[in-house]
Amino acid sequence: MSFSSPPRPPLSAITVDAATCAVIHQHNAEAMRPPASLTKLMTAYAAYECVQAQRRRWDEAVTIAADDVHAVAEDETRMGLVPGETVALGRLLEGLMIISGNDAALAIARHLDGSQTAFLERMNRHARQLGLRSTWFASVSGITTPKHASSAHDMAVVAARLLNDHPQILAITAQRAFAHGSFNRNNQNALLGEDGVDGLKTGYTQAAGFCLAATACRAVPGRDRPVRLISVVLGSESRDARDALVRDQLAAGFAALAGG
Repeated sequence: MSFSSPPRPPLSAITVDAATCAVIHQHNAEAMRPPASLTKLMTAYAAYECVQAQRRRWDEAVTIAADDVHAVAEDETRMGLVPGETVALGRLLEGLMIISGNDAALAIARHLDGSQTAFLERMNRHARQLGLRSTWFASVSGITTPKHASSAHDMAVVAARLLNDHPQILAITAQRAFAHGSFNRNNQNALLGEDGVDGLKTGYTQAAGFCLAATACRAVPGRDRPVRLISVVLGSESRDARDALVRDQLAAGFAALAGG
């Protein structure tokens, strides 16, 4: 007898105006499914909100706990943290968002709230405040975890709030590569630099498929200011198919705004 993984839900997609969250296009956008590392959009948002509310500093020194390094499996993405080393909190945010370091996610959670459990409570509190209807966070990194779920719609809302409330995140997500000690890795967002794309986050797990939340800012005929769109795809069958779909969705979104 052979066993196989349960089939993934149908692909989900949405394109929204980043300033207003007005939907331009959507397909299965409310379907609950694993969001993979797009989870880190909320990890970053919760971290920014915590630092701001508690008057913390991004240059705070974080001592890396051995548990947060050893908890990351060999097949997970990491930024190369070493137990006992000291890293600035802002550097962990870069490792989180540029190369999707799961060790960075755990270290941020422990430093700001004492544990992953406490930081998850913060993330879920923000989810409720943002009115996310299909989201429950059971992992700060996005690894496959029971009950951990979101939707393309909810991830677009988180992305929009992250961009609107903390626009400095774009200086991080636009970076093409990241190095920490002897560890080097490229940003997996292949759309960076294409027609105004400057973020935001890629994701992949076997359960979630290939995921991407991308944002681009472009001039639109008839508009006084450039317009920023967010396009989210969850559950694509390949990296290339995911990238092509997001690229097409952004192009169609800007064309729709221009009346073309």
